Amino acid sequence: MRATLARARRKLAPVLLGPFNPRPDFGPEEADSVASVWGLYLFVGVVSIIFGAIILSVDWSVDSLAAFVGVLFLIQGAAFMVTKPLDGGDRSTNVVAGLLAAGAGLALLVWPDKGLYTLGVFVGIFVISSGALHVVGAFANRHVPHWWLSLALGLIELPIGIWAIRRPGLTIAVVVTLTGVWAIVTGVWQCVVAFEVRNLARRFRPRPA
Repeated sequence: MRATLARARRKLAPVLLGPFNPRPDFGPEEADSVASVWGLYLFVGVVSIIFGAIILSVDWSVDSLAAFVGVLFLIQGAAFMVTKPLDGGDRSTNVVAGLLAAGAGLALLVWPDKGLYTLGVFVGIFVISSGALHVVGAFANRHVPHWWLSLALGLIELPIGIWAIRRPGLTIAVVVTLTGVWAIVTGVWQCVVAFEVRNLARRFRPRPA
């Protein structure tokens, strides 16, 4: 049984990179809990890819782009709040992250006189926060095979967020490009995670002799 658990953890390395719990006590019960919502991860990933493609293909005004990105943030926040962390731990961290994402989305929807810099700041802070969590999680789990996958995602998000939040040279075309690329990259990552967690419980079952 111990060998089976070790094999499962090696296979789950790309999705078990919690920044605040680098050595999670992850077993069959946690695997069942996380695997039960794999469809939601997939749904949010597909939605994010679609949103990213639309963002890159439409001629936006600042107000309409802000509202569209706000809806995307609301969807991401709702998904955080109703799912458990990928390490099977307490849901409080996900709830806090989801409330922050939903708050950012709601602010973009109702903010009066939205300007280009306001939109850039919202997008930048959100993406920088996500990237920082991925980078910290990767370094906290360097003992895990494939930890660099989470690091790579974080290193993609950080410059996107920093560029979005910078005021000099910020144009609607820059914000559209950065937001669209980020949404697509995040969506692809979420789809990969969805198919990983789908088979969590199966990987923890001992193989027949």
